[in-house]
Amino acid sequence: MSGCDLRDDAVGHAFSALEPDEDRALEAHLPHCAICRRAHDEAMDVVAALGRAVPPVEPPTDLRARILDAARAEPGRRARPVAAPSAPSAPPAPAPVEAPPPRRRRFLTAVGGLVAAVVLGIGLIVAQGVLPTQSTPSDNPVTALADQADRVVDDARSRDPGARSTILRSETGTPSAVLVDPGDPGAPVRLVALDLPATGNARDYVVWATGLPGNAPRAVAVVDPDDGVTRPLAAADGPTTPDGPGPRGWAVSIEPTGPVPARPSTVVAIGLVAT
Repeated sequence: MSGCDLRDDAVGHAFSALEPDEDRALEAHLPHCAICRRAHDEAMDVVAALGRAVPPVEPPTDLRARILDAARAEPGRRARPVAAPSAPSAPPAPAPVEAPPPRRRRFLTAVGGLVAAVVLGIGLIVAQGVLPTQSTPSDNPVTALADQADRVVDDARSRDPGARSTILRSETGTPSAVLVDPGDPGAPVRLVALDLPATGNARDYVVWATGLPGNAPRAVAVVDPDDGVTRPLAAADGPTTPDGPGPRGWAVSIEPTGPVPARPSTVVAIGLVAT
């Protein structure tokens, strides 16, 4: 695929690094260039990932004062002397269009490299190098699982704002999975496994809806641990109906492969639907 001269500008636009006229030119160019649209979309993904990677930090109380002091100390531009009027002459030749300052162009090129690195799967390494104030990842596995669960919930919410996500936990309170419910009786639920225990041979995970009328858990899906795909159970009386209440909780059990039992046997994770 051939390149495009404005690809770096597409990346710079995502990072708010362009001048206003360059922004307008790039926005007019994007609908007509697939290369720049792809570069821009990848850069926006990186911006979002970096935003989630940096923990919120309260700035020092004296930061504003130091910024203002530095601004006051910066020497201002001198006014250019006004030349005395002279006799009319031929109109001057139009000034050549200046190329973007080399420093900003190097910045855009570096940003493009950052985007490529993140897309190739080494985004966390690059982010730590570019953002020296970012704290290192926690060595606590529980904290790491909680962060992973939060990312799954955020991703599900960005894809479908109407979906409800429930973090399922083990008996020790450790996040084990996330259940994503589209909220539509005709749409299947999706289980994202984080730290579920191994099933062993010829056994599957079964997803149960709990807190329904009658308080009897109802099996709604089976997950094959080999592929992780959530397969809904074809039941005539599903867990939700258009006029009935939805489940107040979810559970995951490990069951032998084959017909699903009427009730769960080995429950490994549970969670309540947030209200």
